Amino acid sequence: MEYRQRSRPSYIDDAQKALIRVVDERHDTEVVCEELRTWVDRLERGAVDPDELVITNRVSKKREDYTQSTRSVAALERAANLGLARAPGQSVSYVVVDDAKQSRDWVLLASEYDVGFYRKLLIRAAANVVSPLGWRESDIAQE
Repeated sequence: MEYRQRSRPSYIDDAQKALIRVVDERHDTEVVCEELRTWVDRLERGAVDPDELVITNRVSKKREDYTQSTRSVAALERAANLGLARAPGQSVSYVVVDDAKQSRDWVLLASEYDVGFYRKLLIRAAANVVSPLGWRESDIAQE
């Protein structure tokens, strides 16, 4: 479950907890999808406080020691450009602004975000809730 992962945005955590309550009360995947729509709608309207979308990951290496391009590495690069170096063991926090990019422009340490990226996280969180009822991510996305 996403809400148990410390690196997940609080918006995704709160949405998944709400979806769990709906499943517990109604046992109806259509009602779960209706609840999910309200969370996606808020996201798409820009009615979500960017602070609720922040992803925080602990850094395990120096920025230059990473060989793969990841969101965390992009955040480390942005932080370094701002003179905010992060050492192994420290955390880096960011908001995804364009999940199609794999450079430091992938993330911001500010308030813009990529709606599609967070919509996918919401759908994945919902799928984890309703998968025991036979629904998959593709079913939820289609609904």
